[in-house]
Amino acid sequence: MSSILISVVICTYNRAALLANLLENLSAQSLDASTYEIIIVDNNSLDQTRDVVQAFAASHGNVSYGFEACQGLSWARNHGYRIARGEYVAYLDDDCKVPAQWLAVAQEVIERIAPGMFGGPYHAFYDSPKPHWYLDQYGSHVQGDEARQLTQDEYLDGANLFIRRSLLEALGGFNRTLGMVGGELGYGEETALQQLLRTTRPEEAIYYEPRLFVHHIVSARKMTLRWSARQVFVAGRCWQRMLNARGGGELGLRHSVRETIHSLRAFCTDIVCGVFVRDRRRFPYVQNHWYEQAFTNLRRLGELYERFSHGTRTHRWRNQGNR
Repeated sequence: MSSILISVVICTYNRAALLANLLENLSAQSLDASTYEIIIVDNNSLDQTRDVVQAFAASHGNVSYGFEACQGLSWARNHGYRIARGEYVAYLDDDCKVPAQWLAVAQEVIERIAPGMFGGPYHAFYDSPKPHWYLDQYGSHVQGDEARQLTQDEYLDGANLFIRRSLLEALGGFNRTLGMVGGELGYGEETALQQLLRTTRPEEAIYYEPRLFVHHIVSARKMTLRWSARQVFVAGRCWQRMLNARGGGELGLRHSVRETIHSLRAFCTDIVCGVFVRDRRRFPYVQNHWYEQAFTNLRRLGELYERFSHGTRTHRWRNQGNR
């Protein structure tokens, strides 16, 4: 274990059963076990996570357990890279399955390209029957079939992400105000990191390799319109939160009110059109129209809600400071 190439960091919270399956899956990698380590960061779980990891580590010398008491995915991810020993840190969700060649492909990318950050797609798989309207693409993240450096407006997903450890340290890790916190939805920490990398280290490539794929589970609760609506609204809020942190995205009150009215009207129109006048060849079910059309306006409403919230907080802080 003196020359570890990749540290696979899996952050987990109360999902011991899924974690046990992933550990078995990772133990079957074609890459020599001496060239990678697996670090499980327990983000203050209340289930049998510690026991599952310690039992597996007893028979697998490259598996270790870490504990992060501060609740939040960004906290756990930062804990993971700080105890990692690999040249690169790979972040993988605890509800994924990986093919046997996953790390071997990563090794090839490192030796051939040596990008600052790289990753690949994830494809949906299921542990329960999916609704008739739900498409695989809704639970997948694919950026084409060609290996390439991503453009300024493209981002890798945090479920399948590799980054040079020295670069992570130089950037200060993930923004702890973004991302999941326990069971509360949150996004954007890996996007913010990529934005920071492009701003401060433009010479470092962010590379996409389609052969570096994993499978990501889509649970039954995620295949409902209610969950999907909440997810896109929160995603909109998190995107605006990133803009606020960078000092961008500020608009006047009048402009914001006008945009809110426009987005709300467009959302309601799409809901009605989905029932009565949608393109039934493109959207066989009304849920497809709502998911692909109406929810884009719902995301925008999430951005506007966060903008109002941020403006209200800023106004309150300024008033308190002037007292």
